[in-house]
Amino acid sequence: MADRAPLLDVRGVHVRFGGITALAGVDLTVGEGEICGLIGPNGAGKTTLLNVLSGVYRADAGRVRFAGRDLLGLPPHRIGPAGVARTFQNLALFPTMTVLENVMVGAHPACRGNWLTSLLPGYTARSERRATAEALGVLDLLGLADVALHRVTDLPYGTMKRVELARALVLRPRLLLLDEPAGGLNHDEVAELGELIVRLRDTFGVAVLLVEHHMRLVMGISDTVVVLASGRRIAAGPPAEVQRDPEVIAAYLGSPA
Repeated sequence: MADRAPLLDVRGVHVRFGGITALAGVDLTVGEGEICGLIGPNGAGKTTLLNVLSGVYRADAGRVRFAGRDLLGLPPHRIGPAGVARTFQNLALFPTMTVLENVMVGAHPACRGNWLTSLLPGYTARSERRATAEALGVLDLLGLADVALHRVTDLPYGTMKRVELARALVLRPRLLLLDEPAGGLNHDEVAELGELIVRLRDTFGVAVLLVEHHMRLVMGISDTVVVLASGRRIAAGPPAEVQRDPEVIAAYLGSPA
């Protein structure tokens, strides 16, 4: 098992915006079914890396392989069906749509078809039924079935966060990218979120790359933790080891390493 290639293998990724280097040769690996916490001060490059992995940004240099495939070679609309799904730092839901409709948006990339199959009698209706069934199944799993027909704007913030997670999960990804999922949640909701992430990993074997500022959450559920500062990786390892790293302490406290 130790010699198996990781599910996600990021090597030497550079991203520049004009004269600013957002990522400087970042390396990172995530194994099958692993929860990897990605932490660092504001501006460290954490969300930039997620944007590279999800096709929002293009890397200037480096290599990213996912399940043995070149992820950087895929257009953004192919990354979800390839097995990578994500949530966003700020809610990206459709406010006038119901919970079910928002989650079904995530299901459609998996309903494969083309212009020819769409002309076949009943194809569109079957595809819609399949997307609805997938969405309802995930909503039930996350305890959201009773609000499936509610507009998302009528729901508490913590519930809307779970709706966005449901939309990512409906693709049945092998890798889930979570960008600050605990933002805006209260103490009890953060604890419930941690339990949910672990349960999803244990139930489906999904790997998780978790970007988060809530240190108790990250250190409590992560198998490994990677630390970025000023666009470069400064530490990686088990949570207890990373917490003791002098360079990590310096990055957060602002004192010399």
